[in-house]
Amino acid sequence: MAVTMQDVAALAGVSRGTVDRVLHGRPNVDSLVRQKVLKAAETLGYRVKIPASAPVKRAAILIPTWSDGHFNRQIVSGIRRAMRYVADPGFALVEQPLRTMTMQELLREAARQIDVGVDGLILRGENTAEVRAVIEQAVRRGLAVITYDADVPGSGRLCHVGQDLWRAGAIAAGVMARLIRPSEHVLVVTGNLRMEAHKGRVDGFCRRLRELGFDEDAYRIVETGEIHGLTSEAVARALDSDSRLRAVYMSTQPVSACIEGIRRSRMRQAPPHVICNDLTPTAKRYLREGTVDFVVGQAFDQESFRAVIAMYQILMRSERPKREVYYTDLSLLTREML
Repeated sequence: MAVTMQDVAALAGVSRGTVDRVLHGRPNVDSLVRQKVLKAAETLGYRVKIPASAPVKRAAILIPTWSDGHFNRQIVSGIRRAMRYVADPGFALVEQPLRTMTMQELLREAARQIDVGVDGLILRGENTAEVRAVIEQAVRRGLAVITYDADVPGSGRLCHVGQDLWRAGAIAAGVMARLIRPSEHVLVVTGNLRMEAHKGRVDGFCRRLRELGFDEDAYRIVETGEIHGLTSEAVARALDSDSRLRAVYMSTQPVSACIEGIRRSRMRQAPPHVICNDLTPTAKRYLREGTVDFVVGQAFDQESFRAVIAMYQILMRSERPKREVYYTDLSLLTREML
């Protein structure tokens, strides 16, 4: 026998009308009640019947491939959670994986999605003229555009969801200033300063470090494109050439390359202090063993979750985002917190 809305209502302990509102994505339902209904529907295997004539709004989210699969898993987790929350058959989301992190592939796929006629586009990209141009093209075509993780301000995108980058960098600097003296040096490792997600942390870190009494020559910034070999070599070379270098701030990945560089250096003194971003399984292991001192963590799945919800509200309810930027949660983690 087919499962009915009344069956879902009975299992969730709510009225049939409430089930109807939840499963069709209508407003004015308490979030806890919504979750109970969605769980009941999933348990019973209930599927919403879509009328043949029902119009469907379609959006695409572009998902690059990070070198650490932790980030992809978090992004996908946030997407799936958002789609369960929405539960509206009139809203379709295409999860479009990218094979790389390159701007060229992002541009090609964004242009393709524009051409196939999606109504909305969610993407992460470098803050370059090329990426800005493709967003502007999408906006001219009438698409709603949202950025996540890495922003492209001034491009016409409706909102951005991501980490408060300056604050994340400032937190790392505040902790670092308690680990070393102003006369000692810090190596700041980043991926690509054209990425807002990279540049913001570095700017926040350096500014706060200066406010805490460190001179500009106390820190040195290197870009390694988040490439393992380049990162390891840069860290080892910096330690070998600067006897006053006592700390490393890994503002981006890969933290494993940083640790490798420390271990292959010829330094004779104690290993430098290390602060990194993102509580990946690798960072958690180094934190637990004491190789990394602190991790500035973020709720990465919140980025895709909030971006998808915002896109749904734009396309299905004509509700523009209330804010231009939505920040995700930040945390400062030590070994004792694991």
